Amino acid sequence: MREKFTLLSGLLLSFMLCFSAQAAFAQTQPSGKMAAATELYRAQKWAEAAKAFEEVVLEEPGNATAWGRLGVSRVSLRQFEAAAEALQKSLAITSHPVAMYNLACAYAGLGQKEKAFEWLAKSLDNRLPPSLDISRDPHLASLRDDPRFTGLVLSLDKKRKPCVYSPEARQFDFWVGEWNVFNPQGQQVGSSVIQQISEGCGVLENWTDAFGGGGKSINFYDPKTGKWHQYWIGGDGTPQRYAGTFRDGALRFEGEPSTENGARTLTRLTFFNLGADTVRQFSEQSKDDGQTWSVLYDFKYVRKKNKSPPPGGREGAELDP
Repeated sequence: MREKFTLLSGLLLSFMLCFSAQAAFAQTQPSGKMAAATELYRAQKWAEAAKAFEEVVLEEPGNATAWGRLGVSRVSLRQFEAAAEALQKSLAITSHPVAMYNLACAYAGLGQKEKAFEWLAKSLDNRLPPSLDISRDPHLASLRDDPRFTGLVLSLDKKRKPCVYSPEARQFDFWVGEWNVFNPQGQQVGSSVIQQISEGCGVLENWTDAFGGGGKSINFYDPKTGKWHQYWIGGDGTPQRYAGTFRDGALRFEGEPSTENGARTLTRLTFFNLGADTVRQFSEQSKDDGQTWSVLYDFKYVRKKNKSPPPGGREGAELDP
């Protein structure tokens, strides 16, 4: 969530949305009191919302949404004991991870550390939304010095950013950076900006050749196939698709076979990690089903010491200028 709310407000809104989805199974049309209470809740008028939800649960004791929102309102008012009671009643009706999380906040506010950890762990075990940053929630401040809290934060972070913790997804990190690119004769054939994207789950190539042409590729590791994939598109509109693996210190792609005038062409694209500041990109093709191979290009990437110009693409740099 990117709204300019405090972290707690963001968590509370997430709670509201999750429980609203559940409530749809129990009631298609909220009662007038429920709708009015919800408006107060969304406006973060906690004292008024708490009072309104107290009236709702008197009439609808099986309304898990109302009990949950009553609990959140009371947490916001620092009425932790009453909040815990409301959240327990919500959980007795439906087990929702965000309700468990808010119950942990209530117990932390009461100074009941063991119960707070119990319900915090349960919330993670029951798929607490990984977008929630528990490390910064002020209601859990009393738990932060405990090693268990560090472990739970790490567990949630791994769910939120799985690729950051995946050795396989990190295999192409050596290509990330800003580069000048040269052919074997030492002539600069282009420049490239390689970026990590999507919380480390993708590598984006932004290539500009010596003539101002451009193109981009998206690179990612697919844990289901156990392979890396590269999808390239240049200014000429011709896509190229590769798949491969990291082995012997290099990322080795094979391109989708292409056929032109009845002739079938195979391609290989290999990236060699030659140290912190150098990468070799080597491309080959075969027109006899892999019996012999010819070099398409052999590029040397040298890491820039200063920031690069705006990114562009790659096509056209395969020939010497």
